[in-house]
Amino acid sequence: MSTDVNTAPTDGATETERADLLFITWQRHGGRAREIADALGGQALQVHPRLPGGRRLPNVVRYALSSMSTAWALARLRPGAVMVVNPPVVPGLIVAAYSALTGRPFVLDSHTGSFGVKENPVTRAMLPVTRVLARRASAVAVAAQPWADQVRAWGGRAVIVHEAPPARTMLPPEPDGKAVALFVGVFAGDEPVAEVVEAARALPGVRFRITGDVDRCPAELLRSAPANVEFVGFLDTGEYWRNVREAAVLLALTTEPTSVMRAAYEAVYAGRALVVSDWPVLRETFPLAHHTANRADALAAAVREALAATDPQAVAAAFDLQRARWAEQRQELLVALARR
Repeated sequence: MSTDVNTAPTDGATETERADLLFITWQRHGGRAREIADALGGQALQVHPRLPGGRRLPNVVRYALSSMSTAWALARLRPGAVMVVNPPVVPGLIVAAYSALTGRPFVLDSHTGSFGVKENPVTRAMLPVTRVLARRASAVAVAAQPWADQVRAWGGRAVIVHEAPPARTMLPPEPDGKAVALFVGVFAGDEPVAEVVEAARALPGVRFRITGDVDRCPAELLRSAPANVEFVGFLDTGEYWRNVREAAVLLALTTEPTSVMRAAYEAVYAGRALVVSDWPVLRETFPLAHHTANRADALAAAVREALAATDPQAVAAAFDLQRARWAEQRQELLVALARR
């Protein structure tokens, strides 16, 4: 079973902030937990058991093993405060029990999907559990104002928390032929993958790379994609950042109006041109990005514009804006995690 714990506190954290915060995630990608834990001087625990070769376990087995691993880590590490990702709700329930037994605070990191959107019937069915957890948590971290309002309507406290800056420096992409546009996704129901493929067909001089487990991609889309589209699969951290480094443009797209994609922040922090879906929350969060409708013709035009109009000053301004916003959100998180 793969369970990763990062125990190195950030150099900039004070001794007070270095108190034993544990950020727990059951997601396959643990970058958010690691980076926020680092920024707060804590530890990240990523629990995602799998078989050799990365093969998936049956959900019942995976959840049972993950529950035992999480409970054992809490008993062993005895953190003074906990953050925990939702969905799924199960680790949140385990952390809530730990909090009730010890009196120690926890923050529920509720992603947009946890509110029953993104065509996810499981999280929709689990909304009553999310509501209970929201009321018991010291705070609920959300991506956008509508979900903060929802949490407060349930009787909980909400803080808007996006992404901490990653501990890496990005260089300009090195041209080696065609420009690369990287569409970051997982083949979720809210991702306009087919439209991206059609946009690529209209831009034969651009290489499009699409991330995500290809087993989740419709077979017809794989067969019909033009030659300048590469389905690169689900990437580990090193491979993912190699692809970011080689890209001139990142696409972070969604049909869900309240979603704020981690990939969009990664583009800003990496100094890459960013193309995002044209929703009010994304215009507010990424005002210097290239905003587009989720149509093939509009996507092609946005990528073309992003490749032609890269402005180093705009890239630097976008980076500074997100760093300043994160600094404010970090302070709000520290207050929430200190609340008993």
